[in-house]
Amino acid sequence: MKKILFLLSFATIASPVRAGTFEVDYGLDINSYYGYTDYSKPYNKMYKQNNLNSSFNAYGRITYEFNKDYAASLVGYLMVDTAKEIENYNQGIWGEEIYSAIETPAGEFSVGQDYNVAYKFAVGAPNIGKFRINNTDIANFIINPNWYKKGSKMSYKTLNSTYINTDGASPKINYITPAWKGIKLGATFIPETYSQAGLVAKDAPYKDKSAYVLGAYGYWYLSGYELETSLGFADYDKNDKEYSAGISLYRKGWTLGTSYRKTEAYGNDYAINKKSFYDAYREGRAYNIGLSYAIGPFTTGIAYFDSKADVGSRDKIVSFSNSWQYNKYTTFSFTAARLKAEGADSHMEEDSKGYAFIFGLELEL
Repeated sequence: MKKILFLLSFATIASPVRAGTFEVDYGLDINSYYGYTDYSKPYNKMYKQNNLNSSFNAYGRITYEFNKDYAASLVGYLMVDTAKEIENYNQGIWGEEIYSAIETPAGEFSVGQDYNVAYKFAVGAPNIGKFRINNTDIANFIINPNWYKKGSKMSYKTLNSTYINTDGASPKINYITPAWKGIKLGATFIPETYSQAGLVAKDAPYKDKSAYVLGAYGYWYLSGYELETSLGFADYDKNDKEYSAGISLYRKGWTLGTSYRKTEAYGNDYAINKKSFYDAYREGRAYNIGLSYAIGPFTTGIAYFDSKADVGSRDKIVSFSNSWQYNKYTTFSFTAARLKAEGADSHMEEDSKGYAFIFGLELEL
């Protein structure tokens, strides 16, 4: 599948065309974080209290503009992370995304390892620098027994995101309409799904299964306020159906955002009978809410994330985050976060609680 998509992408860029213009865009992010964690008993002696994690993200885009209405692009990402406890990159701690895109008056089409339209449209609690309360990196500093991946052992008993991203960067076909009165619509077809984002248990039959995703996005400027909204729906064949919604409001440096996601399995979906292998993401919900304020190079904010599976597991995360953009290349950050994990499994003698204090250096080249 990947070979076919790569050939289609190359053909899109390399086919004979009338004279146009080429544009090249690229970027490189290198981020390092040190965090100190304090756990509740009995977990304080079980997990590391000092963590140093780094990530490397490279981006490249080649665009050929035929004229003001038509353009074709080849886009690539390379990601390396030293501590991917939750995100299951298809090569372990590293992974790639490659896709082609065509812009026309009728809309934008893309083929390859792009994200689905519901994920691309999603809005919610604001991010502070590189830190996210949604699909959060906090799991690299505070171990959550409900989110676990090491080698071939994998267990995700609650959702770690309010965005529909269960398909990760599996090859897909996207279509997004032109904007009309601030509204965009989109559709995604996924020939065969697999997880990159760590939201599926290893026993779920994602391999060789198809999926459909629909999304809607709206942006309006109203009396000094900037309003964004998003809606999403996904049908993962024989696995689950997912629903998402989000809203964000901005004015004079203040951003207030929230989002919600619900996942459900139905009678004709694949059944996982062994409790220890139960992928509880199929029956659960998650929401987040956050408020941030930016003034000059400084941004500060507080956010809350809550995720609950129908089988009884639950996660609650509160974070206070700050970032200072020293110059156009360098940003310093500080985050204080608390996680409380409630579990239905017998190995969780009591609720797992942890506090983390994380200092970061973020470089954009």
